[in-house]
Amino acid sequence: MSGLRRLRVTELHPNLLCILCGGYYVDATTIVECLHSFCKTCIVRYLESSKFCPICDVQVHKTKPLLSIRLDKTLQDIVYKLVPGLYQRLDTQDADDRSEHSQLCPHTGCCHGT
Repeated sequence: MSGLRRLRVTELHPNLLCILCGGYYVDATTIVECLHSFCKTCIVRYLESSKFCPICDVQVHKTKPLLSIRLDKTLQDIVYKLVPGLYQRLDTQDADDRSEHSQLCPHTGCCHGT
């Protein structure tokens, strides 16, 4: 047990943020070929113009890239547990407003230039 150390939540933040929008994952979605994760709306929008992972450039699917992405409930549950109030804020927004989720990040400098 002496080799264990406690992690601060701030150390985990890079693993809770979508690289496409800079906000916390909303409807976390993972590419099955490479296991990189993004917000669902972000990766769906990205895959409209590219068939390659935005992180590692692996080909997602030759003809239908949306067949190679899956919602990642476990990752989303982790984000909700580590980011107090995020679930409640998302729950109160309309479905149309959820695509503008990056404004929910309370940390300056990590969301769309805020």
